[in-house]
Amino acid sequence: MNRNERQPTYRLLEEIGRGSFGSVRKVVREADNKVMVRKEVRYGHMNAKERQQLISECAILSQLKHDNIVEFFHWDHDAKSNTLFLYMEYCSKGDLSQMIRYYKHQRKYVPEEYVWRIMVQILMALFKCHYGRDLSKLQTIYDAMEEPLKSKGYVVIHRDLKPGNIFLTGYDDEFNQNASDVDYSKVIIKLGDFGLAKSLQASIEFATTYVGTPYYMSPEVLRDQPYSPLSDIWSLGCILYELCSLHVPFQAKTYTELQGKVKAGYFEPLPHFYSKNLQDIITRCIQVDFTKRPSTWSLLNDIQCRICRKALDLEKFERHLLNYEHELTQVGEMLEQHATEMKRDFASAVDQRVREILNGTSKPAATPLITGTGPVTMPGRTPFRNANVNRNYR
Repeated sequence: MNRNERQPTYRLLEEIGRGSFGSVRKVVREADNKVMVRKEVRYGHMNAKERQQLISECAILSQLKHDNIVEFFHWDHDAKSNTLFLYMEYCSKGDLSQMIRYYKHQRKYVPEEYVWRIMVQILMALFKCHYGRDLSKLQTIYDAMEEPLKSKGYVVIHRDLKPGNIFLTGYDDEFNQNASDVDYSKVIIKLGDFGLAKSLQASIEFATTYVGTPYYMSPEVLRDQPYSPLSDIWSLGCILYELCSLHVPFQAKTYTELQGKVKAGYFEPLPHFYSKNLQDIITRCIQVDFTKRPSTWSLLNDIQCRICRKALDLEKFERHLLNYEHELTQVGEMLEQHATEMKRDFASAVDQRVREILNGTSKPAATPLITGTGPVTMPGRTPFRNANVNRNYR
């Protein structure tokens, strides 16, 4: 990970979170007024294992580039205070735990189409983590999806999937990064907080470190057994179950009681409000035997997931068109302003020339006022070619 020689400057805003090793606050990049998040991690009192975990997080964040993963921009540090600064994407719509609390407070179930939308976006982010590559584009919902080969690179297991680590943003953030109104039918999912993530050399390897949040922790982790990316699938199932029922699948008052329930794998049926297909997917994810759990590739092959993916692709295409229209409007305004200034300058030059002729003080013009060759360039003006319109829309 390369660190820029000249780091940008930031204006500090309010603190939005705090943990055992530091805090998270909003900042504004002064160069373009972009709102970002700065994770401030104090590493002075960390032991060797914790520092290695911090280094791993930085490495993972710098490699994971995906539309549904919180974007990592760069890092910096303050040697005097032993503080590491991680600059990341700001998600203005909160997280999935806030959405669940909202619907619980409203005494309403989350509409099923919202659940599918959220699930597919999480799956696409996990596919990137588990297979080390992006999904191929769908031309139609009936396209054959070949199962990817075992990754030759690093496979990332998140290991701490929970509603609080699934952040929400929206397309309107591109033009208004301080947007506060949340339309849960249009939210964009951003998987974040890879502080406990684990990189493996290949997908056939297994990890053994005991980490995670108990309510979403897989049985193999609770048993202190080796685990694979399918451990994230269990956590995903628990999250989807909570999104539908508004409570976790395994409830207990003590850790021992919770451990017993998770190992037994019994949970109450989901509300009949939801389709059998959705209920079946969630049940398949929350399987005690990890070999019976579906992979991200298998889940994304479901026809409803394909339909949802295609709808998200169309939304993304529409957003690109709106962005393009926005830029064209700006270019049009620039051209209009440029033409107005040229007319004003030309009229002023002609008026001055006429006055010189009438007063008998005119001199032969070295060059004509307007020539038929080359662009007209006015001093102090930015050439139109610098306008930011040459983007690649896919």
